[in-house]
Amino acid sequence: MSEIRLNPEQQEVVDHNGHCLVVACPGSGKTRVIVVKISHILSSIPKSRVCAVTFTRDAANELKKRLVDSIGSEIVNKRTRVGTFHSLAIRQLRANGHIGKVATPAEQRIFLHRALAASESEMTFEEAAQLVEKVKASISSTPEQDSDLYQTYANLLKRAQVEDLYDVLKKSLTLMQQGVVSPYPVEYMLVDEFQDTDEIQLAWVLEHVKAGTRVTVVGDDDQSVYSFRRALGYQGMERFRVATGASLIALGTNYRSRSEILSAAEKLICHNEERIKKPLNAVRGEGGKVFSVRHSSRPQEAEAVIEAILPYVVPCQKDPWFTYTVPPGQWAVLARNRRTLDCIEEALHSRHIRYVRPPSESIWTRPPFVYFISLLRSIQTGSADGVEQTLHFSGFMHEHIEMVHEAMQPELWRLMEGQVPSLPGLPEDINKTLKNFCTRSTGWRRQARLGNYRLAILGIADWFVERISNPDERELFGTLAQSVCRLNGSLAQRVNTLTLPASSSDEDGPSGVSLMTMHGSKGLEFDNVWIIAAEDNVIPSPKNPVYDEERRLMYVGMTRAKEHLFMSSRVTEQPSPFVLEAGYDPRQNR
Repeated sequence: MSEIRLNPEQQEVVDHNGHCLVVACPGSGKTRVIVVKISHILSSIPKSRVCAVTFTRDAANELKKRLVDSIGSEIVNKRTRVGTFHSLAIRQLRANGHIGKVATPAEQRIFLHRALAASESEMTFEEAAQLVEKVKASISSTPEQDSDLYQTYANLLKRAQVEDLYDVLKKSLTLMQQGVVSPYPVEYMLVDEFQDTDEIQLAWVLEHVKAGTRVTVVGDDDQSVYSFRRALGYQGMERFRVATGASLIALGTNYRSRSEILSAAEKLICHNEERIKKPLNAVRGEGGKVFSVRHSSRPQEAEAVIEAILPYVVPCQKDPWFTYTVPPGQWAVLARNRRTLDCIEEALHSRHIRYVRPPSESIWTRPPFVYFISLLRSIQTGSADGVEQTLHFSGFMHEHIEMVHEAMQPELWRLMEGQVPSLPGLPEDINKTLKNFCTRSTGWRRQARLGNYRLAILGIADWFVERISNPDERELFGTLAQSVCRLNGSLAQRVNTLTLPASSSDEDGPSGVSLMTMHGSKGLEFDNVWIIAAEDNVIPSPKNPVYDEERRLMYVGMTRAKEHLFMSSRVTEQPSPFVLEAGYDPRQNR
């Protein structure tokens, strides 16, 4: 292992041998500290075992890669377990025979869309997701669990004989508490982004503490922005410290942002009273710039963003869609709400400049396109999931699908083999649609078996297009179907290509302008960051009652920037109070 120089606070974390609460400011090198600490444990304590917990699969993969680079794959594979809370719980339950099929995130979204339709709720999808998360992330019962929406969602999962990721973690905790399943047999555990833990995740960690595991948690209460997912933030970090007697070590040295940017961010976040006090020191010193500007409209704001990006563009190699791009990590445009970014996306597209949006915002995660790829997979594999989703999209009410299920149970897939059930209770038009689906899906399956994937894809696309009333969406669906035809492999392989996170040959990530919400930007960094719609009616969001959290979200967005930070608003709106608290009033022509 090559020697890595650490500052005194980082070295203190590495050397600490007991429970430890590490408060890490943005850009403080916390991932490097975690890697060095794990390497130190494994190299200095024979036969020791370590479990490292992250919140995303990408973070887990990155951490494991850095560990392998540091100490080699043999030690990592034999003596470490690295994964998300959910993946570790799945492995834990599977090893003990206590788990069945687990719904993928995309499948969870489909079940929730169906629950919304069946319960006739007036909630948006985002509100429905937050309701489910509130119930699932709580140890005790909540009033929301008795709602029609939640009960419908739970029944859909039960009937499909699947568990969602929330169920998996709660089951793991419950079985550990009952003594049925043992905690991971490790001497040390490290948990990253600890401010994002909810009640169940905190309790899962503490079960390992009870079993004798020495736990180091790393996080920043100033970057706790997921209360809608029941993240405990400052309170969770304090509860861990009190429960374990953990030592508190602050990493206040920022290696990312210029002092102008960090100073503005510090002025902002100090307005929050409930926080762990910590020093903030910009090692890179002065040389950055902060701009607070106003524009007459969203299109003018978008045009200003493009003009700022243009000096950085380079020719885009081997991309049929774009002429120009920017190097990885060069530019990000952030917003409080993802819809606000659509104007920037359109402006970039019109200038043929490559941009990147997160997979979670991909068109393949939204109806009706998510139903389309679900049916593609079912046609290939014979699974029933896509059949049920397609019937729902095709106008079947919840009770109609229940009738079909009762007639076909447990072999709904037989509809794709032309077996039409006799259901005199179905409305005539629904019965006709069901028979039509059986006939056509039999043909799609036949073409897929013969390897005529293009015919199968276009046939399935026609089914959906016939049922879409919006002409723009119909046209888009046809275009997307053609793009699926151009992919290689079986239908299932093409679906994987569309739904799995895109890989990149760029060492530092994909090239292009990153478009994302401030929530999605957490953990990332860019030379230049532009926060659009920094307005009083946008950030803080009127939908979030936790004002301090909205301030923390703005702090997260600001501290993504290394060299230049732009914050813009329309002249017809008041600037965000957070821009003013940071010391930059755009009305004073700075």
